[in-house]
Amino acid sequence: MESGTSKADVRRGMGIGAQQTSGIQGEIPQWIWHEEREKRLSVRLSREFALERTAADARLWVAATGGVKVYLDGREYGEIPDHPQNVAQFSRVESFPGSLSPGPHRLEIAAACSEPMPVGAVGIHLADRRVGCAAFLQGSGLWLATDAAWRTDDGATAAVVCRYGEEPYGDLENSPEWFIAGGYGDIVVTPVSDFAVLWSRHAAACIYEGELAVRGRINKAADISGPKRDALHLFYHLRKQAEWKELREAQETLDLSQFPRIDVDLLRERNVRMRVRNAGGEPLRILWNGAESLPELERYGACITELVEIPVGEARATLPQGLRYVRLYFLGAETESLQAVITFESAVAQLKRVGSFHSDVPAMNEIFEVASHTNEVCHQIGLWDGIKRDRLNWTYDCYMAAKTDYVLWDDLSVLRRSLHELGAGTPYGFWMNSISAYTLWWINNMWEYYWHTGDRKFVLEMKEHIAKHALFVGESLDPRTGFFKERHTTLIEWVPMSENEAWLCLHALLIMTKANLLRLQKAFPELDAVVDWSVPVLEETAFLSGSALITPLLGIISGCVGETAAAHFLKACVLADPVTPLTAYWLAECYAAFGMVDRGWNAIETVWGYMLRHGATSFWEGVTLRIPEAADFHAVLTTYQAYDSYRMSLCHSWASTPGAWLMRHVLGIEPLEPGYRTVAICPGPVPGMTRCEGTVNTLFGPLCVAWQWNGERAAVVVRECPPGVRVV
Repeated sequence: MESGTSKADVRRGMGIGAQQTSGIQGEIPQWIWHEEREKRLSVRLSREFALERTAADARLWVAATGGVKVYLDGREYGEIPDHPQNVAQFSRVESFPGSLSPGPHRLEIAAACSEPMPVGAVGIHLADRRVGCAAFLQGSGLWLATDAAWRTDDGATAAVVCRYGEEPYGDLENSPEWFIAGGYGDIVVTPVSDFAVLWSRHAAACIYEGELAVRGRINKAADISGPKRDALHLFYHLRKQAEWKELREAQETLDLSQFPRIDVDLLRERNVRMRVRNAGGEPLRILWNGAESLPELERYGACITELVEIPVGEARATLPQGLRYVRLYFLGAETESLQAVITFESAVAQLKRVGSFHSDVPAMNEIFEVASHTNEVCHQIGLWDGIKRDRLNWTYDCYMAAKTDYVLWDDLSVLRRSLHELGAGTPYGFWMNSISAYTLWWINNMWEYYWHTGDRKFVLEMKEHIAKHALFVGESLDPRTGFFKERHTTLIEWVPMSENEAWLCLHALLIMTKANLLRLQKAFPELDAVVDWSVPVLEETAFLSGSALITPLLGIISGCVGETAAAHFLKACVLADPVTPLTAYWLAECYAAFGMVDRGWNAIETVWGYMLRHGATSFWEGVTLRIPEAADFHAVLTTYQAYDSYRMSLCHSWASTPGAWLMRHVLGIEPLEPGYRTVAICPGPVPGMTRCEGTVNTLFGPLCVAWQWNGERAAVVVRECPPGVRVV
């Protein structure tokens, strides 16, 4: 959020008026508990407050792991029994007084948990979030939410477990609409005014000024209920997928052919919520599906499937999800008249785009813009790998997405909090996301963050965690051989590769990581990070004989493959399946490093241009270059090892890397010192290209350059250069 921007400004920016924010005077509630976390499965949380005047229409809402009893001024006023659904929604304490008198009060919530949230190695960085309670008390002139100002029964300050929206709890049902701003207050929504009705049945649909008006009649009753929510899940997104699958299976048992139905295309991939206003005379129920592609909407057993109930004259908003297509079935009592007004809103972290790129190659411009959109919509409460499936900070995805972050945005808060969550949350003795390579990528990310931003403050804030993870890596290595002591499975790429090949790539990454950690240590002598790792000597031929393309590429990047052999390999390389956007990016980087920018661009255009030619509005997690003409493109996409078909993400942050590649290697802005204090301009025209211009954000402000190519040399113009930046 920009300096000076208040929560009220954010709510106004979301189009939320005074009627909806009446009585709101504070922050979004945080999940709190005793500082001993799950070692204390019961805790009494309290907060004292005073009212100057009577607070009418008082309502208390609580979510918790377990159940709660509520007390006001020493008197018990209600109980919410222990149930797994309590982590998924705010439940109103119905017997809580509706009016609070002036004067001092004491609110107490006695929370007891029989079963903490489960934890696994993949989410070990969330291990301190297994128990929690979030609550808010609202009324006329009253807003009181759980935060660090609350106390525990032993007089200690309550510990903040996590912020609203963070894993493992995520967004909660029955939240006020403005909670979409998230626990950091920087997520904003904007109306989606450009969308299309693809198909309608038994209903009239009209789009006017960004609203979808629906009229019709429901001539048949349908019996379907929401998910049971009788189990706890590792993450919010796993819970939601289980609920969607459960409800989708129930949907498949119904004959919905006689119910009003509307299919909507939002025209591009978004993290979006839907608001429905019931303008009819009867309560309205909507069963809706959401998906990233039309085939997924038709065939995926776990596509977004939710049930919304809207009382007469009221409006309800869904929780935001990643999608492009929406299918709505209007359910209700038989012979009910249907009148509804629907709006769609895109939700994303509040970012100001500084970076720009434009050339006389249309494909470059389009790839840059779609890469930028892909990167932007993955900025939510964290820097997610994808908005459809995994609302989680995955370390490698975060590393890849950060590359485009550095050149695009004025604010890297989301990236910093993701790096902090992974680094601080993962304890010594564990690999991030359970993958040793991911801890190595995190260390590399810390160096690249400093190189691009010059932000010493954040690096020093992470001092303890850099040292912790560097120490664990070092102690996991055999000091005689430099190999990891224990042979373990690691993830290098999704493409098929043998265990020995993955092991080889892991140690190439280790060599690359040690070099960057030494650079970080040189820039920050006070880090005290242990970098005296023994690293192995790896044979050049082992990389060049690898079956997966990523293997020789990591050999080249780490320096294990010499320049002569690397150049020979790159000149002979043919890009073909199996490939992913990860490998394609690294291939383009290697080409550029050896002066073959034209070949690098060909790799970018082959993979990312292919997605665009298949209708992509954001870039995908995986790609299959040879899809049979009549095949459902989504059905044959794959990450080769983990899953395939419709579970694939069509908006994935690690696929936004062309944004960074084009800025660095075609526009040619290359930092020579941290934070772009010194910058080289090295244009990289490809055949047929004559001009390019663009802007990157630096520590000191925007740097804008342009060049024209006459076939032999480039004429470079620095159009804007902030004080503090020296251009070479």
